[in-house]
Amino acid sequence: MVAKKCKNGMEFLQQKLSSVFSAPLVLDKQDKKSGSIAWSGLALGIIVYDIYAIKSKKIETLTRSFWRLTEKPLTGSIFTGVWLGLTFHLLIEKLIRKNFN
Repeated sequence: MVAKKCKNGMEFLQQKLSSVFSAPLVLDKQDKKSGSIAWSGLALGIIVYDIYAIKSKKIETLTRSFWRLTEKPLTGSIFTGVWLGLTFHLLIEKLIRKNFN
């Protein structure tokens, strides 16, 4: 922690980013909130969007958008790379936590 001064002269403690992001976030059991609500909301949002897209025929479904974006060489490489990066991040978090604890 580093002490910083505000313009009004008050001091506050500021953490270095390297201290915050040097290891996975570990919360006390009582502080943890379940991510199930977020995942459920995400899944519900995708389902609602796709049903609206199918019924209205005004917009494409997310599945069709995914395939359209991956058909072209440039956007396909970028989109697939981002998708793989996200998947990699989600799959290796448990392994990272195991190595840091």
